[in-house]
Amino acid sequence: MITPEQQASTLTVMAEEGPLPICFDAVQAYHGHGALAMLALTFQGLRGALPRLEKEGAPVPREELSVVSGHPGPGVRDAFEFVTRAVTRGCYTVDRTLAEARYSRAADKSYSFHLRRGARSVQGVLRAGVLPPEFFDLLGNPAADAQRAHAELRRQIARRVIAAEPESLFDFILAEH
Repeated sequence: MITPEQQASTLTVMAEEGPLPICFDAVQAYHGHGALAMLALTFQGLRGALPRLEKEGAPVPREELSVVSGHPGPGVRDAFEFVTRAVTRGCYTVDRTLAEARYSRAADKSYSFHLRRGARSVQGVLRAGVLPPEFFDLLGNPAADAQRAHAELRRQIARRVIAAEPESLFDFILAEH
């Protein structure tokens, strides 16, 4: 699984009574083990995007955030929900037509997201090559040995991603609306 050193990676949002630090192990405990690679990538995407929406260095209030994700998977959804509560608040949308980061040959999805706070938003676009070709080759293969190989690969990717800096994984684009 994820090492304690890797779990030290945290992000902070403003909750009801003040700053709320969230570490990856808490997000993983909420999600489980199913989609670890995408859970880790989304967590790191949030780590990179949230500071870009801060005002005067104060953590972003989670109730001010809305999300548009190009990826419909449970790891993506659970990471966004745990950190922002956007699914529960009705501020989470999946838009499979987002044009950026369309790396999967077998599925109609984008490995990108938009995190919005008021008139400002940050687009996170997963960089090419972050997910290895074998990730996509194994995706959706129903054979038992392929499923085991894909589960192990997702764990390896999650370990690597959590140890990385968000800017090495994503391009972040700030916009005013």
